[in-house]
Amino acid sequence: MKNVSTTVKKPLDLNNTLYELRKAQGSLLALCTMLDEFGESVCWFTDKQTHDNALMVACAASSDFDTWKFVIYGARDIIADQIAALDPPEDDEGEK
Repeated sequence: MKNVSTTVKKPLDLNNTLYELRKAQGSLLALCTMLDEFGESVCWFTDKQTHDNALMVACAASSDFDTWKFVIYGARDIIADQIAALDPPEDDEGEK
């Protein structure tokens, strides 16, 4: 049996699906690394609480926040697209 995507009406490329899911996995692994590095800054601040250290942690969080969102949203979109290609939603028109 041939895998066919009903959304694009062509054979589903499982190699591309694997590639896309690996991209999402890589994005999430990169996010884990970024959060670990940020966590080290927070732990360092916890040990040595000064105004300058607090400012440094706040600036790091502020500058990294958009990057974290971009990585999460990118991985989310890749995964959602691949799930939709593998298991398209039911069409409600057939029931009417």
